[in-house]
Amino acid sequence: MTVRRVAITGMGVVCPLGNSVSTTWAELLAGRSVIGPVSRQNAATGTVLTVPGAVISDSMLKPIPKSIEGMADKFGRLAIMASIDAVADAKLDFSTEDRGRIGTSNGTCMGGICETEIGFDAIYLRRRPKVHPFTVVRTMYNNPVAFISSMFGLTGPALAFSTTCSSSAVAIGEAARQIRHGYADVMIAGGSEALFTYSALNCWYSAQLLAPVHDEPTQSCRPFDATRNGTALGEGAIFYVLEDWERAVRRGSRIHAELLGYACTTDSLHVTQPSAAGQASSMRSALADAGIPPSEIGYIHAHGTGTKLNDKVETSAIKSVFEKHAYNIPISSSKSMVGHMVGAAGAMGLLASIQAICNQEVPPTANLQNRDPDCDLDYVPVEGRREIGLRTAMSNAFGFGGTSASLIVRLPQ
Repeated sequence: MTVRRVAITGMGVVCPLGNSVSTTWAELLAGRSVIGPVSRQNAATGTVLTVPGAVISDSMLKPIPKSIEGMADKFGRLAIMASIDAVADAKLDFSTEDRGRIGTSNGTCMGGICETEIGFDAIYLRRRPKVHPFTVVRTMYNNPVAFISSMFGLTGPALAFSTTCSSSAVAIGEAARQIRHGYADVMIAGGSEALFTYSALNCWYSAQLLAPVHDEPTQSCRPFDATRNGTALGEGAIFYVLEDWERAVRRGSRIHAELLGYACTTDSLHVTQPSAAGQASSMRSALADAGIPPSEIGYIHAHGTGTKLNDKVETSAIKSVFEKHAYNIPISSSKSMVGHMVGAAGAMGLLASIQAICNQEVPPTANLQNRDPDCDLDYVPVEGRREIGLRTAMSNAFGFGGTSASLIVRLPQ
């Protein structure tokens, strides 16, 4: 079987930094953190929990078709918005397409948690006899792919993935495989997450993963910094149009980048503690899939959560794979600015990677002011920089349960 090349021809985003690719990239490059205190109240006890997070303002939300608006939890609505923009960017005209050859793929960690909390509130606090009739539809993990497919009339694969923090990287990588091996010609793929509810925040807080709100709230998440003490949460959706390369060329598409390599591996070590060997395996496998040596990677978007153990382990994993070249690679984490978007984090990392190679600039790791001796690679502190000649980038996403995923993109050639 001939393995086909995969072109990225469309991008769409809605996140706390902005609701367009250009705005989001400008804010990332400027190192602007939008993390601040986020408070949610326990409806039963009145207890208020405040954690650091990056929330999408109502002004950023764009309309979605009325026919599906009432059936989408926030994570579904964000995905639909981002997919509409990705399709517009790719200039796809579905009236002339074989819709059976076009599919969808989405990654999320907590799915319709907003609607789940509303349902619990209705049953256990308000003593109502039943929840809203759309509760199943709003909370199901395949909500985004179901409605993106129906909105555009697509009948190709509709895939939903949940591998915690690597969910969207897996969704994008597996979508690319659908194209590579001939099961689809086009895939609309990405990730979405909306988890700012009391119950969800309490889960992450109780797991001791979240940083306290810093005296300067925008500095709450400090990946690779010696003073880092936890992550901050974020929400949003980022979607891409992936397309068979030859098909994209035939229709005269603008190709942002080639999705050159992908790998998904599992640590099989510990459900919450990261493994340097497992992360290294993901990166090595992605390089093998791309057919390139480590020396060709010119930028890495790190998983970079800002927790003490994760950042140290990821540093070790990168050194293991890239050896001496590791010290030559600019590396950064957007979580320092937009928080950990969990199921959508891998898609955000891919956005930063694509924009870096397209613009020959790399975004910084905001708030990185105190160098940690255990994290001694070039983590691009505070300010972005020009990187002339940058052609190939890797994006890493590592999740609870041990699922690691790495994506490699290259400028069209």
